[in-house]
This record gives sequence, C-alpha cells and structure tokens, in this order.
Amino acid sequence: MNLFIRNVLYFHLLALVLAFAWIHGGTRPDLLLPVIPWLSFMVLELMLVFPQAKSDETLSEARARVFTALIRDPLFYFALLLTVYLCLPFANVSGQPEYNVALDIWRNPPPPHKLLPFCVDPKEHAVMLLWFPPALAAALAAKHGLLKKGKRMLFESVCWNGAALSAFGFFQLITRAESIFWGEQKFSHFFATFGYPNFAGAYFTLLFALSAGLWISKAGVGVIGPLRVRGTFDESSVLKKHYMLAAALLNFAGAIASLSRAAILLCGVVLLALGAYLMLGIWQTVGTGGRVKLSVSAVIVAGLMVVFLKVFAPEALKKEVATITPAEVVSRVSGRNQYHNQMALKIFRDHRWFGVGGWGYPHYLLSYISPEQKKSMQITGGANVHNDTFQFLAEHGRIGFTLIVSCALALLVSLALQSFKLCRRLVKAGVGKGSIRPVWLYLLPPVVVAVLVGAMATVCHSLGDLPFRCPAVLIIWALAFTCAAGYIPVVRHK
Repeated sequence: MNLFIRNVLYFHLLALVLAFAWIHGGTRPDLLLPVIPWLSFMVLELMLVFPQAKSDETLSEARARVFTALIRDPLFYFALLLTVYLCLPFANVSGQPEYNVALDIWRNPPPPHKLLPFCVDPKEHAVMLLWFPPALAAALAAKHGLLKKGKRMLFESVCWNGAALSAFGFFQLITRAESIFWGEQKFSHFFATFGYPNFAGAYFTLLFALSAGLWISKAGVGVIGPLRVRGTFDESSVLKKHYMLAAALLNFAGAIASLSRAAILLCGVVLLALGAYLMLGIWQTVGTGGRVKLSVSAVIVAGLMVVFLKVFAPEALKKEVATITPAEVVSRVSGRNQYHNQMALKIFRDHRWFGVGGWGYPHYLLSYISPEQKKSMQITGGANVHNDTFQFLAEHGRIGFTLIVSCALALLVSLALQSFKLCRRLVKAGVGKGSIRPVWLYLLPPVVVAVLVGAMATVCHSLGDLPFRCPAVLIIWALAFTCAAGYIPVVRHK
C-alpha cells in the first residue's frame, strides 16, 4: 500500500478541520455549504474504503475490522439518530410568529404535525447539519479509520493549525487589518478568522490545553518508571522534545489576543491546572536542589506574567482583565440579570420535547419578551442565548438535547474506558508502586489529562457563552477525545 493511500483518510480529516477553521471559523454557512458536506461524505467513505491498515493485515481485513468496530460503537447510533432527528423538521415547517397589533398579542402558528419536531425557517435549521454531523463523522472516522500513529499525526496537526491561525491573527493586527482577510465587512473586534471574540477565545483556549499536553508528553515529563509510549518518547534532542512548546505559546497568545474575558480567565485556569500537574509530578522525582530550581522557575514565570499584564499589555487587554471579577463571573454563569436565559427557559417549557428548531430562538424571542425587557434588548449577538445548554434545550427540546449529550458522553466514556484499562493493567504489573502520587493520574498519558482539562474548560465557557455553536470548536472538541486514544500506550518494560 503506497504512502498516499495509507494516509488519505488523515489528509481528508485534516482538510475538514482546516475548512472549518479558515472559512470564517465555520460561522458563514453560505461559504461552508459548497465544501463541508462533500468533505464529510468523503471522510465517511474513506473510513470504510481506505482505512489505515496494520502491518500484519491486508486492506480487505482492515475494512472488515473498521466496519465491525463501527457497528459496535454506540457513538455511531447516537450520531445517526441525531442526524435523523435534525432532518425531520424539514417536513414539518411552522409559520413565523405573528403579532396582532389590534389585540396586542403574539400568535405562534402550530406546525402541521404537532407530535413531530418542527422548525421555523428550513434554511436556518439546515445550518445544524453543517455543525453536528460533520464533527461526529470526523470523530468516527478518526476513531476507527486511523491507527494510533494516524491519530497522533492528526492531533499534532490540529495543534499546529491553531498555532498557524494565531500567527495569522497577529499578522492581521500588525498590518492593521479592519476585517477578516482584509475584507470589507466590519467587526467591533475580530481575531484571525473569527469575527466574534468568544469563538476565537474558546478555540484557542482548547488548543492551548491540547498543545500543552502534547508538549508535556513529548518532553517525557510525568513518565513513571519503565513506562514508555512507542514513537513518542524516543526523541533525544532538545528541539524534538520541546518544539510543541511553540504551538502551545502561540495558541495561548491567540486566546489572550481574542480579548475574550472568558478565554483570558479559562486560559489562566488551564495554565494553573496543567502547571500544577506538571510541577507535582516533577517535584516528586527530583531532589532538594531540583525543587529549589522548580520553585524559582515558577516564581519567575508568574512574575513575568504579572509584569506583562501591568506594564506591557495593550490597553484593550488591561481593560478586559480589569472587568473579570468574581461577581461578574457568577452573574454570567448563573444567568442572573440575563434575560436570554429566562426567555430560553420559557420557550423550552412550552416546547419541552422537540423545541422550536435550529435558530428558532430568535424567531420566538419577541413573542416571549416583556415590554420592560424589550427596552434593554441586546441587538448585536441577540440571536443567541449565550448559554449553550439553554439554547439547545429551547431549539431541540429534551430529545434533541439528550441525543447531543449522548454523543458527547459516548466520546468521553470511550476514552475513559481505555484509560481505566491502561491504569488497571499497569497497576497489576506493579508499575508506579512507590512512585509519583496520585499513581492513577500519572499513569495516564499527559495528553489524556490535557484533553480532559481542555474539554472541561470549553464546557465551562458554554455556561456563559456559545462555544458549541461554533463548528470550528465543535470538531476539535470531538476529535480531541478520539485522537487522544492514540496516546494510550503500548506498554513495554526495560
């Protein structure tokens, strides 16, 4: 099997990731429509026709292996059910909410079939098919069609794509670009290809966590005793061990430059979490001299960050940092004083099972909002609840939301089970006894730890904004779980 055929699925998966990232962060359906459906169909086809074959199997055997694994995967059925569920409203379109001036009341026309999912505008609802099925198709293709090496290649490529996107964003800032790709559309603030700060912030925060975890893995930090991962800890030069640090720093800088307050806060949390994980592991493996050096290094890094924020940071960044207060965070996450959350819950209570269809929230908003709330109604960005949970409940109801969460849980549980089996196998083999504590945490590959930290950061972000309504974020989030399995090691002992 030649090199291209062996890696053709990897190239198409990467092309799908690149398309979402570089085509306005996936927020321009008119530009996505000619590209994304074809790439999604191709990755599914290539998964079944040209999967990566093991060294001891033929291509036909690889196809049979992939097909058998696919039909046994709960994620496949949840993804299929969600896709079918999203297609049903096209045959059950309701009318637009109508305002009766004489009676001063709103009327929401019922759909033709009240017991089926419906939507208000089929073209707007169709955008959901450009979000969820492609991300889930990519996750399935990477999970079953790529070998461990292919998963690692894709994971690293995704991190470097984020770094390239961040560098592109800074290049636009240097050239004083007033629009994405120096176009004519004006934005209050944009970074790289993202016209909305919180999309950019969520994207680069997630990739900062992933690339930082990959740097820790390649540096070999946190490896216990004789445990090794084939193909990842064999590098000896400083460059090969630490080149992923450049990607981590670029993604971190991109998150900060987005001027998203949530990203600035969550980047700090991710840095603190992974830093504590790294320092705790190193602390237990070095002597007194090493611990002194580690403490001094931590103080120096913290000091440099404080100096940057106080002295060298741009005024726009200082302004955003100054507004990050505990009261503001609690207010945003809890939805207090956020009329969007209240309206979304009201819509959900009236349409509990099926919701009002994709992008149905802005159509129904005016029929639920009070005159007092209307006076302070948000114009820019007012089509979203700025809480993914509430908006998905309002637009897709209990059934749709349950299917979305089921897909996410299937991704998480699959990685968790593989990690649990690894830890159990290593503990039975006596690896880690009397070594770094807690043993279970440091038996996990650092990439797996970073994926869990980054994924949780995105979930926390979604409580106060809408990262999961950005397909560029959505596909990375889904692929992170499947590609992290490529770092679940083949254990060998010296």
